[in-house]
Amino acid sequence: MKKLFLILAAFVLSSLAFAQASARSGFADGFSIDRYEKKTLGDAYETAQRSYERGICGEHFKSYCHFISQFDWSNGGTQGRFYCDDSSLAGDFTKGVPFPKDIPPFTSLIIYYHFEAPYYAIFPYIDGWRVLDDIRFEGQKYIATDALRIRKSPSLSAEQVGRLSKDERATVIEVGEKVTIDGIESAWVKVRAKDGAEGWCFAGYLTDGTEYREKPWKSAEKAEKTK
Repeated sequence: MKKLFLILAAFVLSSLAFAQASARSGFADGFSIDRYEKKTLGDAYETAQRSYERGICGEHFKSYCHFISQFDWSNGGTQGRFYCDDSSLAGDFTKGVPFPKDIPPFTSLIIYYHFEAPYYAIFPYIDGWRVLDDIRFEGQKYIATDALRIRKSPSLSAEQVGRLSKDERATVIEVGEKVTIDGIESAWVKVRAKDGAEGWCFAGYLTDGTEYREKPWKSAEKAEKTK
């Protein structure tokens, strides 16, 4: 009896651990990461569109992006909306892919998806997703929500080497240490401005067009560990 109890206890604990671990990700049955090509959302759609015009469909892609919103269809399905580098994507989650209801806008994700053509046009289906701890992504452009000084090093006391005007876009070329400034939890990022100036600024005032003051989403498991 004691042995049976231990076995049941181990099973319950392993099930809980799996549930907690999967709270920051979700994948369709039979998911295989090797088949997904890395592209931005816009490049992936253009590639799939060109392939569809040649009679090819079903290509698989993965993209680093930020979550915008989600809504449930009346038939029980869920659609998510995502954004990166001036491109957005709205796609249905492949049947069986779980997605939490409490993920706030601007959460960093990697999504895995493919295109089908059920209605004489290509349409994306989300096969998997995973929450990332990245504050901003290297190689992507972000908008300054206020005038920002570009500094020689990641410090408020560092020499100014450039400036971003409000609503100006800058490309992130390196992500540095996470800090809290003005009550906003974000990171120092090295950027390249349109005039060629390169240096560091605070990512808390760089947005991709969605809410930028939200704290990064944490599963219950991760929140417990960071208390």
